[in-house]
Amino acid sequence: MRTFLLAALLSASFASGANAAWWLENDYSTGSNSLKKESFSVFVKAAPRLVVGANTAFYRDSAAYREKVWSFRAPVMYSGDRISFSLKPFLYPVNPGTRSGASGAKAYTLISLYEESEDNYLRATLSGAWAGQKARVLDGALPERKNFSQAAYEAQVEKSYFGQFYFLASGAAFSKPSGVTNHTLVTPALDQNELAYLGTFRQVSALPDWVLAIQVARNMRPEFDSHVYAGYSKISFRRANAANSGVVGIKLGLNEKSLLDLAYNAYKEEGGVWKNYYKMLLQVFF
Repeated sequence: MRTFLLAALLSASFASGANAAWWLENDYSTGSNSLKKESFSVFVKAAPRLVVGANTAFYRDSAAYREKVWSFRAPVMYSGDRISFSLKPFLYPVNPGTRSGASGAKAYTLISLYEESEDNYLRATLSGAWAGQKARVLDGALPERKNFSQAAYEAQVEKSYFGQFYFLASGAAFSKPSGVTNHTLVTPALDQNELAYLGTFRQVSALPDWVLAIQVARNMRPEFDSHVYAGYSKISFRRANAANSGVVGIKLGLNEKSLLDLAYNAYKEEGGVWKNYYKMLLQVFF
């Protein structure tokens, strides 16, 4: 997963994406615990300032989620001169293997604080997300399924210098989940990256308390049609050890109509070992 601000920035910097009427995305991740995580998306410019989309995705790993956990999204994005809005409803149908599911939505508002030009600006984003989950919990010796909800609140600040250097800092706080405070979750379906940026390619199903993250990017144009970027995040969980996650990657313009994003993610829970994950994101514009 990636921040919607920096990802949108990198995509929009290429002329192919800026002028496209519609485009496709295929986001694939693999790595430790035989992780397989894949997402397919289509986006359509319904109006000059309005984009709508549809997405389906799944993940699976050998540690706990041996069957594919499917999910669906229907994002809507409106882009104004100084303020933009986005709403992303999501659904995780109850999985027959884990007997868990979830539904909810994330909304954000992007505000331009300073906009000298497209190359020099300061932007802030406020977002909120809510999810209702159906997941098994350990209540005594045997697991039973319970319904509970949680929310997340996130703030991001992004600064661009000369259209060459980009800096982004973000922080998110997660509400105390209702109904499962003193219980241990058993293979919940919801990936917590739905609610806030965690800076990981793998799914994160443990309940976070807070997360802090930074990202930097360098535009290599005009010499090379590419961006390089790096990021770090610290995640605190309610009933699990804290985790550290680092990401490095490069986004390449293959031609006028396609982009390729290649990245590596190192993830480590405190007291555990480093896990390695790899991502390939392909965008094709029409």
